[in-house]
Amino acid sequence: MKPNLRRVSGSQDHLAVAILERAPGRMGQQFVDSLDPAIAVALGRYGVRAATRALRQHDPDLLRRSLLATGLAGCLEADDVRDLMVELALHWYVARQLDVPPEAVFADVADRLADDTVAEVLRTFGTRTDITLEAFGWQLVTTPDGPDFCPV
Repeated sequence: MKPNLRRVSGSQDHLAVAILERAPGRMGQQFVDSLDPAIAVALGRYGVRAATRALRQHDPDLLRRSLLATGLAGCLEADDVRDLMVELALHWYVARQLDVPPEAVFADVADRLADDTVAEVLRTFGTRTDITLEAFGWQLVTTPDGPDFCPV
């Protein structure tokens, strides 16, 4: 299996970035409803890719944007929360690697989300202490460009 930055398309990253740039501090349901649900794919892909880039660049702000994109994608898609948690494991791991308390960054992002279910998943996940990449189906790999994640 290819690592995320090679496997996950970044062709719509610009769309995700544009949405995040215009997102209000607290995204009410009206903002979420204004988005085409199909954009959830672009937000989700951006969230996965940006988590890897945040690790490589040691950039906590990029990690927050990445987590926000993932959370917003979760608000737009009514998927199983277990699928969301698989992606959140990357953000949790990166936060620890950047010496950013996961509970703080996850709570900050949760406070911006309109969907109470997704926000609560983020808050709860951020406080966990039992997260490992392996338990959520990931492995850290070294590529010529730096660290990346690969599904196992």
